[in-house]
Amino acid sequence: MNDPSANPYGRIEELIAELREHHPPFVQMEKMASLGQLVAGIAHEINTPLGAMISNNDSINRAVKKLETAVPEPGQPLSDGQHTALIELLTAIKDMNDVTRMAGARILKIVDGLRRFARADEAEAESANIHEGLDSTLTLIQHQFKNRVEVHKNYGDIPEVTCYPNQLNQVFMNVLVNAGQAIEGKGEIFVRTCREKDQVLVEIRDTGKGIEKEHLDSIFELGFTTKGCSIGTGLGLTIVQQIIEKHNGRVEVESEPGRGTTFRIILPIEQG
Repeated sequence: MNDPSANPYGRIEELIAELREHHPPFVQMEKMASLGQLVAGIAHEINTPLGAMISNNDSINRAVKKLETAVPEPGQPLSDGQHTALIELLTAIKDMNDVTRMAGARILKIVDGLRRFARADEAEAESANIHEGLDSTLTLIQHQFKNRVEVHKNYGDIPEVTCYPNQLNQVFMNVLVNAGQAIEGKGEIFVRTCREKDQVLVEIRDTGKGIEKEHLDSIFELGFTTKGCSIGTGLGLTIVQQIIEKHNGRVEVESEPGRGTTFRIILPIEQG
């Protein structure tokens, strides 16, 4: 019989593994931790278009007051100068309304992505659109990539997948955030999907610093991280593997130091 005291850390890992196996809230806790890290960036993403909307509202109010003085009294002819002023004011109002509409759409998109990501775990698996999950996740973390990382999407013709959508969103979040953090300075992330017989492939490739060969076999181990305690918890990829295994899928990783990393997430279309 093995002596537990010979490898106390191994026993701790066993206990945590049992906790994860029998207590799904562990995954929810990790998701909420990820969400907490996003709050500051999401607030900035919302404040920017919201500020544009407020500014435009003030400008439109001033334009309307000018319209009141530019319009002639009833029965009076419209001079060329008044006509020109009216056209300029109406054009300005139209342009500001267009900006306000786009800003509002941006806020709605962010809030919808937040809602999709934060919703409670589903009791049962459901049919879901993988592309919607990827898009909503990319919306939430866009502030981390802005002016630094360019994301390329190559979505294939894939069917909906029977899954727990919010858990897959957690997977996409963890892998994409890792990809962004692996890129020092400017770089690119490529997201590709395709169907392979009765499975769907989600491939996420980055042009980051890559993973050393001696670390590649350890990246899914509980607590393993190369980022330092101030950035990484060592839980992200462990959660990824757990969720994908729960979906009867698998995760494949290829990496070359200095050239980037590729994660391939393979999921069955229907759960057996």
